[in-house]
Amino acid sequence: MTDPTPQPSPGPEGQNASQPTPPQVDQEEILKAISGIDVSAIEADIESAFGSRMAELDKMLEGLDELVNKIESDIQNLDQPKPESPQ
Repeated sequence: MTDPTPQPSPGPEGQNASQPTPPQVDQEEILKAISGIDVSAIEADIESAFGSRMAELDKMLEGLDELVNKIESDIQNLDQPKPESPQ
């Protein structure tokens, strides 16, 4: 029995047609578009985002320090000999 799924027919260039070439970009147009970008505004945005992330990191590190101190305290309490109960 034959497969009912139709096979795709080759395109006008044939089966081994290459990928379409990307359009040529005018470098002068790119420079004109880039020249309108305010670098100082971008730097300010980056600094703001970096400062915000650093503040979050500082909070996380403070929490980690507290956790480490608590664990160390718990370990010290376990290491201390317990008083023997009178018999």
